[in-house]
Amino acid sequence: MSDPETDDLFRERLLREVIEEDRDRVMRAQGKQLDAIGRKYDVFRTGVPLDGFDGFKDDNIGDEG
Repeated sequence: MSDPETDDLFRERLLREVIEEDRDRVMRAQGKQLDAIGRKYDVFRTGVPLDGFDGFKDDNIGDEG
């Protein structure tokens, strides 16, 4: 298995998909926060959701650390 995509590379790819209102959040987010925003747009570091992922039930992407 290859190394996970870095935050910078993932952010660059994610910025192509998000709506204007989320761009600032994407620019500030790191790690899990960035992954959570990506899930909202069905964009994943792995290219596909991992086994067991069932999407957001409440669209809460909070600021987990």
